[in-house]
Amino acid sequence: MNYNNLKDIRIEIGMSIAELSRRSKVSRMTISKIENGESNPTIKTIVALSKVLKKSPNEIFFNVSVNHELQ
Repeated sequence: MNYNNLKDIRIEIGMSIAELSRRSKVSRMTISKIENGESNPTIKTIVALSKVLKKSPNEIFFNVSVNHELQ
């Protein structure tokens, strides 16, 4: 089961796995496995992908939404 937004974000910005791989220097196979929930990324991989996608690691991998309003 996929617990990350990597594929959705990548597709949303119109980037192929090959392009993300080239820019991040993370193998296409690794990216595919992460997207399909078959592998967990290392911190180094998380940082590399986050930089290329211009998203925080939380937005890509942790589905964390921060609500700053008091309830």
